[in-house]
Amino acid sequence: MNKKEFLDILRQSLVGEVSDVVLEQNMRFYNEYISSHSDKSEEEIIDEIGDPRLIARTIIDTERIPAHGSFGSNNYNDYGHRQYYEDYDQHQNHGHRRSNGKKGYFRIKWYHKLALICLVILFVLTIFRAGLFLLKLLSVFIVPIIIISILWYMFRDI
Repeated sequence: MNKKEFLDILRQSLVGEVSDVVLEQNMRFYNEYISSHSDKSEEEIIDEIGDPRLIARTIIDTERIPAHGSFGSNNYNDYGHRQYYEDYDQHQNHGHRRSNGKKGYFRIKWYHKLALICLVILFVLTIFRAGLFLLKLLSVFIVPIIIISILWYMFRDI
């Protein structure tokens, strides 16, 4: 991938997701960064930087962090260069699309999955216990009714 392709993919991934100021800051930063390394080829530098979609996702995520505490101005360059490797596969597949056309990723954390599994198990056990309770309750009434019906049928002709 050459510099133009890299910057085009980065721009396409950022348009509509971040402000124009942040978009231009990052486009200028990566353009200058790739151009400033004369000892390496563009392809080598781009390989070192990584996937432009992953970089765009990082920029978008850092822009959504509230501007308080040590994060200050909510500027990407304040955070440094972060890469979220666990999202790399999703970015390679261009993510999923929401109904509004924006890229979105629905991730369930492990403890949410655990809580959901526990709730399902609890629900199944509750239904099972309710069924056993109804069976016991019916057996108290059904057995005598069956016995009375059989006796009535047998002695009806007498």
